[in-house]
Formats: sequence, structure tokens, C-alpha cells
Amino acid sequence: MDKNKKKELKQKYYVEQKMTFVATLPFSSMLFDYLDEILGEHGCDDTLKYTIKFLEDNELPIDESLNWLQDNGVFCDCEVLANIEDNISEI
Repeated sequence: MDKNKKKELKQKYYVEQKMTFVATLPFSSMLFDYLDEILGEHGCDDTLKYTIKFLEDNELPIDESLNWLQDNGVFCDCEVLANIEDNISEI
């Protein structure tokens, strides 16, 4: 297999993995915009209080979302942006 074909297959695999990851999000991607705004005003206090508020206000599954976030290495609001939004924005 030539170098260009190998690179093309790696890129395709990478995109497929990202799309699969995005499909598992148990909440709306609007959470990222909400957190961008609220954290810009109030900063992060090392909790998920703003994430929980967004989930409650939008009647989204709280326990499922929090478990998913923890499974993906997220334990506070700023990590939602750093670990999840930044990761999926590279698609």
C-alpha cells in the first residue's frame, strides 16, 4: 500500500471514530455554547453545576449525561469544553 493511500485510510478511520463519539453524546451540543457564555461570565468552580442546570432546563437525561461525561474524563464544566467540545470540533 502506498503512503498516500495509507494516509487516506488513517484519516477516514479518524473521522469515523469522531462521528461515532459524537453519536454517543447524551445531550445537545448546544451545551457547549451555553458553557462558553456562562463560564466566560462566572468562571469554573470545578463542578458540573452549569452543565447540570443546562440539562435540567432542557429536560435532558442528567444521570446518563453525568455518567457519560465521567466515563470520558470530565469532572467539571470547563472540562466539558476542553475535553469534549475541543475533541469533536476537530471533525
